[in-house]
Amino acid sequence: MNRAAAAAIPLVAALALAGCVNSNDPGPPPSPSSSPTVTSTSPANPTPPVDMGATADPVPEAGTDSQAAAIDTAEKAVTAFARPDLSYDEWINGLYPYLTQAGAAAYEDTDPARVPVRQVTGTGTILPASTEVALIVQVPTDAGPYNVSLSRPSPDAPWLADRIRPAEG
Repeated sequence: MNRAAAAAIPLVAALALAGCVNSNDPGPPPSPSSSPTVTSTSPANPTPPVDMGATADPVPEAGTDSQAAAIDTAEKAVTAFARPDLSYDEWINGLYPYLTQAGAAAYEDTDPARVPVRQVTGTGTILPASTEVALIVQVPTDAGPYNVSLSRPSPDAPWLADRIRPAEG
């Protein structure tokens, strides 16, 4: 191969690559001595526009049926939680149906033998500031009242527990 042919190969390659570039962008043609550069028309972390006059609609308060379903779920979650005599596998598998993913992760390392609750002793009550997607139910137990934080992604979804904890703490 002669020198002229060898020198023409990079020029032919650059021209072939130039044909792959957006034809709507008439930018400068590549020169044989420059390396190709990549440019972006959008920033790496775009910031969505903010409407300074807009306000978010408030989330509606949980309705009567929704509150009844939340109380039912909270009582069932505490009942499943209040079984310290079970093996860990039986205990956690009985609790999982009532937990969100965050709730399941929170109780993964819990030793059921250390749970002080043995039984639910009354009907749960909804604490103030309930919404259709998040609320807290206080459930009376033999170890004192327990607060169950419940959430759901939409008003149509079932309630699930994020946390089960003593009301004082």
